[in-house]
Amino acid sequence: MINNDISAASPGVSEPGPPRRRLPAATRVTQILDAALQVFSDKGFASARLDDIAEAAGLSKGGVYTHFASKEEIFGALLKRLIQPPMPAAPEALADEEPVTVDLLVRRVVEPMYQSLGDPSVLQAVRLLLANGTRVPQAFDQWHQTMFEPHIADVARLLQRGVRQGTLRRSAITHAPRLILSPGIHAMLDGVVRGLVAPDAIAEWKRLHVAMLRELLTP
Repeated sequence: MINNDISAASPGVSEPGPPRRRLPAATRVTQILDAALQVFSDKGFASARLDDIAEAAGLSKGGVYTHFASKEEIFGALLKRLIQPPMPAAPEALADEEPVTVDLLVRRVVEPMYQSLGDPSVLQAVRLLLANGTRVPQAFDQWHQTMFEPHIADVARLLQRGVRQGTLRRSAITHAPRLILSPGIHAMLDGVVRGLVAPDAIAEWKRLHVAMLRELLTP
């Protein structure tokens, strides 16, 4: 008897699988950057190829090119994603009566720095920056101009507002605002050299940093 049931699968013919789901662009970019961080860390920037990054991300090389034109561009995107200076609220965003005290600076500037010390990917990115920054000066300059310098400008405005309010006193830090970050940067470099920083070491770095700010900025 002939089987007229057209729903029956023919021998040797596989049923089509579910359609491949198209992931959002942001998800693809995250995959690429995660893969690039590992590839750059394992091979170094100079030896890493886009093919290596594509393979690690589970994508074709064309899939990587859809989002990034070069490995230099990927490196710059990694810097922006992983080394993000904490952006304190600009003075105009604070209530008129809210004083800019050392405590406020600690909450908005210092504490986020030490939170990032416990993130291995941040230390990996800093290590990559130190090892390869001169190879990709354009990517570094863009990160510096679009992220680091605006952060310093916001800190400077906060410090000057505190001086005007009388809640901070003039010191070397108010004259050179980037000094407010120096102990945290030192701690981060220590973490890059030693590996992941222990929580008690992070707490001690932070305690000393805060003590320095209180000594230099308290009226």
